[in-house]
Amino acid sequence: MKRAVLVAITLALTTACGIGDRPDPDHLTMTVWTSDQAQLRAFQELGDAFAATRPGVAVRIQSVPQTEYVTKLSVRLAGGDPPDLGWLGAPDAVSMSAKGRLADVGRALREDPAYRLDDFVPAAFTNWRSGDAVHGIPFSTSPFFTIYNKDMLAKAGLPEPAELAARGEWTWARMAELATRLKPVLPPGGHAFESNEGGMYGPLVWATLDPLLRAHGTGVYHREDRSCRLADGAAIEAIGLYHRMAFADGTATPPGSQPGFSAGKTAITITQLSRLSQLQGSTFGWGVAPLPAGPGGQPYVTGQAGMVVFRQSDNPKLATELLKFLSGRASTERLARFYPPARRSVLAEADRIYATSPLPRPAVTDILVRGITDGEAFPYPENWPQIRATAEPALDRLWTRTADVPGVLRDICDRIGPMLRSKR
Repeated sequence: MKRAVLVAITLALTTACGIGDRPDPDHLTMTVWTSDQAQLRAFQELGDAFAATRPGVAVRIQSVPQTEYVTKLSVRLAGGDPPDLGWLGAPDAVSMSAKGRLADVGRALREDPAYRLDDFVPAAFTNWRSGDAVHGIPFSTSPFFTIYNKDMLAKAGLPEPAELAARGEWTWARMAELATRLKPVLPPGGHAFESNEGGMYGPLVWATLDPLLRAHGTGVYHREDRSCRLADGAAIEAIGLYHRMAFADGTATPPGSQPGFSAGKTAITITQLSRLSQLQGSTFGWGVAPLPAGPGGQPYVTGQAGMVVFRQSDNPKLATELLKFLSGRASTERLARFYPPARRSVLAEADRIYATSPLPRPAVTDILVRGITDGEAFPYPENWPQIRATAEPALDRLWTRTADVPGVLRDICDRIGPMLRSKR
């Protein structure tokens, strides 16, 4: 039976791959970027359940490699051959919404009392709502947290981050201190700290900087007046601390390094729930703790992906009904083992849902649930692609041993400040 289901999914994905084959309006296509068979099976079975109560309706789930996803989706949208629904990361959703690519489903959600739009954590819609307009539903709201190698810390005779957090002492400054004391016990080529997936020097730099900046009471920009904040004193202090770790202290992974935590080469990193699967079969003990705090308090930061309906869908009304079904209470609970949810009623069942998760039991409430209920994703401006393209070449100059950190950050603000103020 399982094999038959997998074959059916594979056939559905294969037949859905063609560009230019416009389906029957009652045959809905949804693009996703996962290749995980369990996740694909869950979505296809939910799609089939939706179709089973609607004669003539069919749902097919189309998997596109994540590295090609946005490019291929953009080609389809430009060519007038869109899927009906799809996954989008928050920055891409904000950008596509600004271009008019996404349907506003807000009214349909609000007018359906059974949907319970108010069941969602409000902050989960930071990048999916503009006024009354709702351009997507976050199906994955995954908190960032600290993970550490227990064996390395024990060998160095140092307290674990979880112990420090319980005493209110787990901060970026304390981590920098621990990192220096960890150096003698590191394996060859190892480092005391690496950023989220080693992303400080690549496309993940903004999501990686965000927890550091929030811990210092600042951010990339000010939400109210849209002013760049990277050159303020708190941001210079925060980024300067990381720069010292990477270049002066030699404790944080430098540019060009590969992520090494799962291989036992890094003592401390920042991660999300889905990455814990990489630790299956690991030969070292590991633990989890909240994000490091700082002068600005304890940050709670999430990364997000959402489900959207494309305005060019041949049947946007039916596609919206499928969106409601897939993001409703029952479907959200089924998908929660793969994707941390933002529905409060599902989070209330977190201990049961995550009973077999690799996340330690106390961390389900203290880190996962609290990270979602108290957290917020990075707020992407509508013109984020243009801001990134302008800022990142300048940001690259920051990651050298002799960089003038305040000077580089001032230059970035000079470049992106007018762009930030030009949009909402």
